[in-house]
Amino acid sequence: MSRIGTENKIRGIEQEYPVSAKARLNPSLLVNAAIQGLKRSRFSRDVTWDIITEVSQELHESKITSSYGNNGCRIYNDMGHLEIATPSYNNPFDAVAYDKASEIYAFVGAREASLALKKKVVIHKNNVANFFTSAPPGSGMQTGKGGRIKTNTYATHGNIITKRAACRDWGNVEKALIPWVVTRILFAGSGDVVSGDAISKEGVKFVISPRAMFVVQKSSLSTTTGRGILNTRDQPHAAHQYWRLHDIHYEALRSEYAIFLRDIAQALVIRAFELGFLNDAPEIEDPVRTFKKLSLDTRECEWAVKLKNGERTDAVSILRFYLDAIEKMQDNEGGEVGKWDEIGLKCLNNLIEDLEARRLENYVDGIDWVTKLALLVNYEPKTASEGLSICNQYALLDDGVRHYLGDEKGGIKSDCLFNPKASLAFARSKLPHVDWSSLPERVGYAVGNAPEQTRDFFKAELLKRYGSRVRNISWSTMTVGNAKIMLDEPFMLNKEEMSAEMMEEGADLEGILAAAKGLYPEKVIL
Repeated sequence: MSRIGTENKIRGIEQEYPVSAKARLNPSLLVNAAIQGLKRSRFSRDVTWDIITEVSQELHESKITSSYGNNGCRIYNDMGHLEIATPSYNNPFDAVAYDKASEIYAFVGAREASLALKKKVVIHKNNVANFFTSAPPGSGMQTGKGGRIKTNTYATHGNIITKRAACRDWGNVEKALIPWVVTRILFAGSGDVVSGDAISKEGVKFVISPRAMFVVQKSSLSTTTGRGILNTRDQPHAAHQYWRLHDIHYEALRSEYAIFLRDIAQALVIRAFELGFLNDAPEIEDPVRTFKKLSLDTRECEWAVKLKNGERTDAVSILRFYLDAIEKMQDNEGGEVGKWDEIGLKCLNNLIEDLEARRLENYVDGIDWVTKLALLVNYEPKTASEGLSICNQYALLDDGVRHYLGDEKGGIKSDCLFNPKASLAFARSKLPHVDWSSLPERVGYAVGNAPEQTRDFFKAELLKRYGSRVRNISWSTMTVGNAKIMLDEPFMLNKEEMSAEMMEEGADLEGILAAAKGLYPEKVIL
């Protein structure tokens, strides 16, 4: 299989979904009911998770009960959130398809939990939860419910397999990638309302990136306390020559345009980083403070940045640096540019031109934070609680997700403020060279199948066909009967390698395992 440019980059997303009910039931009870509902609906099955590759996380992982989705996703209860980790994919169209498949899984889980518990259970796709607590009179923190707001955050994590050699000097990683993570929020920020406590101000504030408001340092190992802009976790989920960049500042996006662009831009930037084209990235003087300052600037949109050398610039100029570096990389390679790379680079260039002119009105229904801000302006909330409700209604997953399966009736009675038809129309207008008409078919495939190009195809197919004989599984290992398979190369045993004949209905397991061993004799032990 010929893979050009970013098609060689394996990536995926872990999304934490908050599950809630007016009945104030324990969150873990709700999440477990959703997971049981997915199994009951035959979207997933329980698996024994092999924790051998979970370096430094063994104790935490040993306490998690995992399910494995038909499409190769991992589903589990992560501290009271429904977490769905997509299978690995290698192009931005699949980034959209498997993100939407994840939304469908989450909605089905909530629906089934409602039926089982006989209580209305709802699920959201966002990154903050705002709670009302008591507030003394005159505190400036009144919310419309006579209380004070406290904001907690949870995550959307992006992952991309990178060359370990490029990550050995973490100082170089910080220099090359921190300016990117800080400034990409202009198109990849999800937008939400956070409490004054999170920004050292009174009242509440709509911000571009809710995640940015909870960062305290440049890098960290922890994802829940002392959060860094970059995460240093060393769990490649692959051979030691790889490093999995674990990006804890992806955000819960719903727009196809934003999901597509974030994926391809990230892949292009990481390739440029590996090849040394980001060595002279502009260094931000105080990246933590700048991250928050940019996120707060939703009105004037100055997006001012002070560099370490004393110069003053803005976030769009830094994004322009990354665009130029990607173009230099492609010119230097001198060969054929991949289809997705060409589409992504053109889209990023057009976006940066609009951001330079501050034409944000052109991105309603395309960039999530811009869309949410437009909704707030349109609805004119009178209290903080009304503003929170607007953002939550945008993040609500209801039967509108059926629209992505081609069901025109999906969302007719929707309570959600996210409009899938308008969002998809925007994607068509800004990304006209993408065949968006095929998205429902691809999402339908993504709900039940793993991507054909990656190792997850082999894992998912064997689990669906021979589940009773699968003893354990992980990101990069699998034990089937007495056979142990080390899946430490991200593209190994994909559909093309195994061939349709070997994976067809009724295929013999022993024959499939023998074929796999023939391809990778040192990685398949029979």
